[in-house]
Amino acid sequence: MRYVGALIIKLLMITLMLWVFLGVFGGISLANILLVSVLLTGVSFLVGDLYVLKNFGNTLATVVDFVFIWVGLWALGAALFPFEGLVLYCITSAFFIAAGEGFFHLYMEKIVLTETESNLGRTSTRDLQTEFGSDVDIKSDVEKTNKKKK
Repeated sequence: MRYVGALIIKLLMITLMLWVFLGVFGGISLANILLVSVLLTGVSFLVGDLYVLKNFGNTLATVVDFVFIWVGLWALGAALFPFEGLVLYCITSAFFIAAGEGFFHLYMEKIVLTETESNLGRTSTRDLQTEFGSDVDIKSDVEKTNKKKK
């Protein structure tokens, strides 16, 4: 049930942003906006939130979502409702959706994904420490031993 709630929140966020930028400023019909929102939300949730966010963290997941929303919106827009300036509308929409995605990912990590799920398989947890050690020069130790024998 946690995933369904998160999916609905994401769908509402993407639909609202697309309605503002494409519907109000671009004159695109609500039916086209809903269709694009459902498609982008489904794929973005599976790839960006359930795979990239779990394995690589919030920053990379937000960047991946930005690129995916931009390219996906541009491709779907070019097929469904081509008009002059579509690329600019797509970049603007993707930017504001990605800004919301940053906060959505915090919600996902804190509420939806449990601690074990959010860190499972993550390649970097940023808990790194510097390792100090000393190297032993074998030749100098052998030479010291040989000098003592003479």
